[in-house]
Parts: sequence; structure tokens; C-alpha cells
Amino acid sequence: SVAANSTRSAVQTGAQTSARSSGITLAGNAAKLGVRNTVQSQSSTTAAPRSHFLINPVNPNASTLGGVSTKDLAFYFQQLAPLTKSGMTIYAALDNLAARTPNKNLAQTAREMAEAARKGQRISDVMELYPRIYPDHIVGMVRAGEMGGFLEIALAEIALNFEQNIALYKGMWIPKLMASQAIYILPIVVPLMPCIFASMDFAANMMLYLKWELVLLPLTALLHLLILRSAKQARLPQYRRFRDSMSLRIPAFGNLQRVTALSAFVRMLRRLHHAGVAPIQAWECAMNTADNVIIREKLASSYEMMNRGASFSDAFAATGLFDNQIENLVITGQHSGEIVESLDKAADHYQERVFDATARAKRVMWSMGLTTMLVLGGGAICWLTYSEYHSMFGWVDKNFSTDFLPLY
Repeated sequence: SVAANSTRSAVQTGAQTSARSSGITLAGNAAKLGVRNTVQSQSSTTAAPRSHFLINPVNPNASTLGGVSTKDLAFYFQQLAPLTKSGMTIYAALDNLAARTPNKNLAQTAREMAEAARKGQRISDVMELYPRIYPDHIVGMVRAGEMGGFLEIALAEIALNFEQNIALYKGMWIPKLMASQAIYILPIVVPLMPCIFASMDFAANMMLYLKWELVLLPLTALLHLLILRSAKQARLPQYRRFRDSMSLRIPAFGNLQRVTALSAFVRMLRRLHHAGVAPIQAWECAMNTADNVIIREKLASSYEMMNRGASFSDAFAATGLFDNQIENLVITGQHSGEIVESLDKAADHYQERVFDATARAKRVMWSMGLTTMLVLGGGAICWLTYSEYHSMFGWVDKNFSTDFLPLY
């Protein structure tokens, strides 16, 4: 095909040993040859998702309803998955769960999803209208489950994903607390010694110190709240692409995002193939389960190549996302007719890498918290020591002039 030949010719003309595109480190043959094939060139020409097949987190018809935490969603899917697995219809499961869901916004969406299911419509279409509650890759997983006829498996996997996400950040309140304490140490320590040695009147000095604290502590608290507010604002759907692009550039977290997205894609692709879904439709559904928008766009570009006639293995290699080992597995599976078995091995490979990347990301988060505490806390101690002696000697020079000291 024309698309397949253009991809091969792009590979053959590459000369570099490594390449990066949109913050993603290329892998496989693309990394070896520095390929900038049709996928990379299309991705670099625009900042917005191009393919209309992608689930768009910035839907103009989407609701601004939110206020649902990760723990609420985890508990919600932990209940929905076994209800559907028990043999309940999705309508009955959602109707049952809506009445028992404590979060009123989540309960409202459950009722709407139940009504859609009762009418024979897709519940993923309702979920897509609430991007501040249901992340787009979660919507993609539900849609894939609906298409492949394994919705109960998709719901169980969603519940597991939320559990793993919570486990990743479990215990991170300790380094966060240490970093916050270090931030609040600065306004307490910085004016301390200069105020204590301001004059001979200790009571006046303490009043001066309290006046400083009445200004500095509220400003520090306001700055802290602004940081927290900005972090919360950055999690909104309209900033998803920028956030995902930046996260890929952070070594430990970028690697975790990459392998997690690829693991989700390969697992869902394998399930859809096993369910008998055609390769093109399987790719379309599976690409929307990747939880990084940048990676999803690259997968969407390869999907468009398949629509133009490229083979499954050529589309796989053209993404530049997969290792040589995985590319060869897919090529072997396509030629031998055992594509499901090949994707099984690829899914196991990426799942192992997810475990390793998760452990590394945890260590990095702990290191960042401890480093922040040591840098700010150490800086505060150094300043306290300096300001103590500086203020003390200044106080002596000011109140006990050397003109009056006896000469020996």
C-alpha cells in the first residue's frame, strides 16, 4: 500500500541513532533510525488533537459538573464491577448503585447512565459528557468494553486502575507535610533574630516580631493556597494536553506515564482482537484507553494510516512508541496468525515495566519531599545562625560603643 511504502521509505532514509518527538522518546526502529515518519510529522504540525476518532476532553457540549474525588470513583467502580459480573444488567446495576452513592454528582451521572442503558444506548456516551468526573481514558475503556462485549472486565480493570493510582500516592502526605513545614519555617525564622536584637527593650522587640508574623504568615498561607489552587486548576480537562506533555518530560514520571499508557493500549487491543473485533475498529477503541493525550494522538495517527491501507504491523512500528522486541512480536503474530498470543506477551512485558516504573516514581516523590525539606529547612537553620550572630554583634556595637571601653 502507499501508506505502508511511505513509512518504510521514511525508515530507510533515517540516519540518527536516537530521536525525540513531542516529548516522547522514540523506541524500536524509529529510535534507531531517527525516523520522522508521517505520524511524527503530522503530530508536530498542530497542538490540538487532529483525529475526530479521539475522545475529546474539551467537548463544547460537556458539563462542568465535578466535585468527585479519585477515592469516590474507585469505590464507585469497585461496586459497579461485581454487580455487572454477577449477571445484573448494566441498567439494573447502575440503578441500584445510584441510590447508594453518597456523592450526589456521581449519583446523578449514574442515574443518567442507567436511563441511557434502559433505552439501549451506550453509557460511555453519557460519561463523555462529564469530563470533570470521568477521565477520557476511562470513557475509552468503557466504550471498548461495550464494543467487545466484555464490559464487566473493563469495569473491573477501571476499578483496579483507580486502586493502583491511590496506592501510588499513598503515604505521600508525609513528604508533602515535611515540604509544607519547611515552607512555613522561613517566615517564622527570618525575622526572629533581627527583631529580638532590635533594641534594649525586649517587650518592644517581641511586639515588633509579632507584627512581622502577622504579615508574613498570612502571605505564606496565601501563597500555599495559590499553589494548591493552581495544581487543582491544572487538573481540569482543558489543560490535559499541556499537563500530559510536561509530565512526559519528567524522567521518572514521564516513563511511568508512557509505559502505563502503552500497557493499557496493548491490553485492550488484545481483548478486542480476542473478542473478534476487526483490527481497525480494535485499534480505534484501544487507542482511547491510553491515559496520556500525547501518546494517544500518536496512536490515532497510526490508526489513520491503517484507514489508508497500512498493515497492522506497519502502523505499530510507525508510532515510534514500542520497543524492537514488541514490534517483532507483533510482526511474528501477524504472519503466523497468532496476533492475540503476541499481544498477550506484549501486555505482560509492559505490565512488568509498569511495576518497575511505579516503584521508581514512588522513590522519586519521597526524594523530592525530603530534598525540599532539607533545602528549605537547612536554609532556614543557616539563616537563623547567621542572623543570630550578625544581630547580636550589631546590637553590641549599637548599644555598647567601643569609645567607652577601657584600653589595656
